[in-house]
Amino acid sequence: MTSRYEVLSHTADTGVVARGATLEEVFRNAAFAMFDLMFGIGDRVGVERVRIEVAASSVGELLVDWLSALLFEAETNDLALCSFGIDALREGSVRGWATGIPLSHLELSGPPIKAVTYHDLKVEETPAGWSAQVVFDV
Repeated sequence: MTSRYEVLSHTADTGVVARGATLEEVFRNAAFAMFDLMFGIGDRVGVERVRIEVAASSVGELLVDWLSALLFEAETNDLALCSFGIDALREGSVRGWATGIPLSHLELSGPPIKAVTYHDLKVEETPAGWSAQVVFDV
């Protein structure tokens, strides 16, 4: 467990619970968790930047679409994304960025994530802030 997320035990896939004081922080921490599980990115700083903008009808769908878009950009550009920012998060849309390290500089430290799923998806505000549970297909 890190302060950003905890890993959930899951029979066939990998799940995480990301937490944050704000919804934006939860989106950033869920993205960090996804790439940390694959690459152990820790506190690495990326050198290449990608922009992400997605829209969806619910906050849960928005999180899945955000993470899926990040995964697509990482695979398309051969990057391990390691830092994430949100420029705008409104009802129905998120716009942000990520920076990454070329895959030629890293090796996988965990199973590759093939997709972000809706299985057991939860995004909720709690007395301590925000929490998101998401399961990845590995």
